[in-house]
Amino acid sequence: MAQQSGEAPQPEGAVAAPPGAVGMAHTDMAAEHEGGQPADLTPLNFFTEGWTDAWVHRHRLSPDMALLRVTTNFLEQEFRLDYVYTAVNNNPKVRDTQLANALIAYAVDRRLMLEVITNYQWNQPPSGAPVNGPGGGAILRFQLVDTETASYAFNYKVAFPNKTIGQTTTTMSYTLTGWQDVGAVVPVLGRFGLYYSLTYDNQVGSPKKGATTNDFSYALSLAETWLPANTPVLGNFTTFLEFSGTTPLDGTNISTILSLTPGIRFWFVPKNSLMFGIDFPLTSNPAYSIAYRLTYILNF
Repeated sequence: MAQQSGEAPQPEGAVAAPPGAVGMAHTDMAAEHEGGQPADLTPLNFFTEGWTDAWVHRHRLSPDMALLRVTTNFLEQEFRLDYVYTAVNNNPKVRDTQLANALIAYAVDRRLMLEVITNYQWNQPPSGAPVNGPGGGAILRFQLVDTETASYAFNYKVAFPNKTIGQTTTTMSYTLTGWQDVGAVVPVLGRFGLYYSLTYDNQVGSPKKGATTNDFSYALSLAETWLPANTPVLGNFTTFLEFSGTTPLDGTNISTILSLTPGIRFWFVPKNSLMFGIDFPLTSNPAYSIAYRLTYILNF
């Protein structure tokens, strides 16, 4: 679930930041190789570049940042907290759910990142006490592309079942995710980024009868950054709109689920940012009526 920056000074010898990027947040403008930007990473030099380099995140005209629904496309070093409240539809056993998620991500070098996740979920029935319990997982992320105007990564995630709330399978997720700095190509759009991800999920274990064990999920996100990073309280203030969906490949319920998530992100102090978003279902007879999301991120 998930998706991260704070402000960082330029090191000595770094090239000047692009227009509007003074005081760029950590995910947008991290330490550079001495004398300029880090070398480009591409699939063609996957085995020869980046593995022995200290982690850096290059700065660009448009910030590349973690959002709420699309999978993050770059490596990071951060602590992240997420809270999601969901009003459930068409389930006689659950009225609403609340999820608290925490993760620590650490980029080992410019190619590899490790992440550990823990979470806790409360399922509230129409009457009586909630059913709740813990879950968790881990992520390996590989940087495939890191250039002036693009970033791509491959994500492998394992999520262990929260047996207390009835989950019986471990989820293996394989994701290709990317980002393009559209503002660098079309300046009239300002600091504008395009994000996308495609995920295949496979459930391993003892699924319930008729349950989905394989599905595709996808997300497309548009983000516009309106304020510079050094703006007090609202540094790099960004509005974004995310379209996401899931299509089951098996099971008794093969209906595609689509949603739209508008949101905002800003850095209220250096290295500390907040995100807010609301999920609206786009399909008929949805499993939920609305979901509220709140995220805090600390970079280190």
